[in-house]
Formats: sequence, structure tokens, C-alpha cells
Amino acid sequence: MSSVVRGLIRLGLLLIGAVALAEPPPEGVEAESIMRLPIPRAEAVRGTLRTDHMDHTIGTRHLSQAKALPQTDPAGPPIFRARPGPWGELDYFTVYLEASNATLKSMELPTYDTVWKFVGYSDDQVAKVIESVKIPTEIQAELLDRKKWRHEDRSVSIFPSREAVLGLPTEARVAIYGVLGRWEENTFYHEPDVIAGNDVRAWLQRANLSEEVLETIEKLAYQRGKNLVFADQPLVLRMVTSEEERLRIRKALSRTPTLVVKLRLTPESDVAKLADYWGGYSRTKDMLPFLESMAQVGTLNMVDIIHLLPGTARRLLYTFPTQNHGRSGYYPDCHWSSLNFSNFDPLDRLADPTMATAYTLENYTRMPAGETYRFGDVLFFMDGNTGNAIHSCVYLADDIVYTKNGRSPLEPWVLMKLDEVISFYAMFYQPQVACYRRKAE
Repeated sequence: MSSVVRGLIRLGLLLIGAVALAEPPPEGVEAESIMRLPIPRAEAVRGTLRTDHMDHTIGTRHLSQAKALPQTDPAGPPIFRARPGPWGELDYFTVYLEASNATLKSMELPTYDTVWKFVGYSDDQVAKVIESVKIPTEIQAELLDRKKWRHEDRSVSIFPSREAVLGLPTEARVAIYGVLGRWEENTFYHEPDVIAGNDVRAWLQRANLSEEVLETIEKLAYQRGKNLVFADQPLVLRMVTSEEERLRIRKALSRTPTLVVKLRLTPESDVAKLADYWGGYSRTKDMLPFLESMAQVGTLNMVDIIHLLPGTARRLLYTFPTQNHGRSGYYPDCHWSSLNFSNFDPLDRLADPTMATAYTLENYTRMPAGETYRFGDVLFFMDGNTGNAIHSCVYLADDIVYTKNGRSPLEPWVLMKLDEVISFYAMFYQPQVACYRRKAE
């Protein structure tokens, strides 16, 4: 029996156990994006991952603390230098991507009402949530008025007034929104907007939003793990009267940071080693002639690493999914993106987590703990409580990864620092990183 077949049999047993013992998925990440990879025998303890044997954990992962280079353009973003390594000398800076007007118009909100849906909760359970937080008496009375609650299917819906939402103390907002975020039916609470840099003003700089809107977003932003987030988009959209201004707000709130990374080349650069690092993952792509020619152009040349990525990743980086990407019935998620990184023609079936799991077992090997990451390694984020692979990204260089953080068409393909991706998923899970390397062909 081949190792692949044994792996698939073991996967089937794991899936059966996972279904039998399944807990509701934690808040914030779509259940259909979860993969269940086999746990190495030494680490398998009742379907969980032993945290003392994980490849890398948040607490012990030593990531580079880059310092900004001297600013040559006061109007430009700070530029940082990555640690030196086989990838060469890399400089990077941050820019923000915004969804296009066409994408946003194709995803119009059905209502600008604020709705809190408690899925599977009884009236008494809903009341217990409201009563468990300290809020002004008049707001509590409004929220507990059961005559205004709406019952449908398995959910109880509350429609809080603008005054009630604005009047929630921070601690109460964190607690209530944390409960609401457990269910996909609460889109904005389930996947809140993450405010880059934990600074609303910096994040929305030059977005041309009114001072009233900016102040409201600042007031309603709340902490979720290490991240400052915002979930009250409907309330803000109802503040303005023109569709043009609403579109401008939605566009600003779609802002997603990405790194732009450039390789420094000089006539003294060891282009053979650089070509081996960046081109060694794909034997069909010879980097040497390109890097040699670029190294000889002047005393210093900067090459955007997008030109050094495999074809699919090169085409997708810095873009948002189109409607064409959803033709298989699934929009691409993190696993589709990671496993198609080196495929010249992306495989649509990898948007299905079951198919993605089988593909991983057949084509990748889990590396031992402490293994040095290589260009093209897939880093799976394993939830320490369940052992599920709840996210994946692709290692590029230093601590820079290629990632798509969610299945939503409003989540683009970007480059991020690994610790920032970990911080994002730590809002929902206890992520620990396992490295999978593509088998030699």
C-alpha cells in the first residue's frame, strides 16, 4: 500500500472523528475554509496538537524587528530592510489596496440597519448576554424589550438604535460583539474590518471622509486580540445621504495593507545564489539571465519580487478576486492560494477543503520541528485546541509570506509579515505554525 493511500485512509479516520467531536467553529473564520490534516503520531492526543511539540509557536517564534531606512522622500512611506539571507538584500514598504467600485457595487448591502442575530439562542439566553454587561439603564431597557425582537428560523434578532450602539461602553461592545462574531449570519461582526496599524486616522488617510464619519469610526472601533477592529459599517453608511459618499466609505473600509518588496542588485551581487534561491523552487523558470542583466544596469537596481514569483502567484498578487474566480461554487481561500502557488494553471478543486486536504497529503511533506523555512514552503496555521488547519500562507523570505486572509471577494492576495498574519488569526484561534514542503518531482 502506497504512503499516499495510507495517508488518505488516515485522513478519512480523522475526518470521521472530527465530525463526531466537532465543536462550532470559533468566531471570525468561515467553517468551510478549515482543513483537517493528520497530526504526527507523537503529537496526537485526542485530536489536539500538543503545544510542546509544535513546529513554531507564537511565543517562541523569533521574527525580525526591522528598522526603517533613512527617509529619502518625506512624502513616501517608511522603507525597511529585511535581514540578509540566501534571498539577498530586500527592502520593503507598505501600501494599501482598495476594492474597485465595480466590485463594491456588485456586493451591495441589502440594508443599512444594524442587526444583531443570536443564532440558536433562546430568548432567555439572549437576555443573559445583555444582562451580563454593564450598560446604561436606558440602553439595557431598549435591548431587553422583547416586543421588538424578531424570531426567524433558529435566530433571535435585535435591531438596536443608533443611540444604543453609540452608547455602548467599550467593555460591553467587546463582549456583545464577541458573541455576535460566532455566527456567519452576522457578517460585520464575524469578519470585522481590521484597522491597519491600530490607528483609524492613519488607516483612512486621504480617503476623503468627513470628520463626523472619522470620529464615529474611532468611537466604535474596539480591540479584538492585538487588533483594533470596526464592525458597525451599516451605522456609518446610514449617516450619509448620497450613494457616492456611501461608496467612498465602503471603498475606504476595504483598504488592505500589503508589503511591496524589492530585491537590491549591484554588479557585486552573487546572482547565481540568488537565482538558485528564487528560481530553485520551479525548475522550469531560469532566473539567472534576468538577474545577471539587471545586476549590470548601473550601480544599483531594485527588482520587485513579483517578477520572481511563479506564474499564478505573480498574476494574483495585489489583486482582488473577480466573479470568474467563483465559477467552481467557491471563491478562492487561503488554502487554494497556498496550494496553487507553484501551479502554472490553478486547480479550481483546491477551493474545496476536502480536495485540498487530499492534495496536500499527496504532494507535500510535513517538515520536522525547527526546520528552516524555504521559499515556497506552505505554512499551515494549526489550531492548538482542535488540530485543524485554519489558515495557510506561503513563505517567501525572511519573515515575509504570500497570503489571502479569507474567502471573501474583498480579501486580496497580499504580502505580509508572518507575525502580523499570526496576530490576525490569534483573534479567533490559538494558531501554531506547521511547515509543509512540496515533494520533489
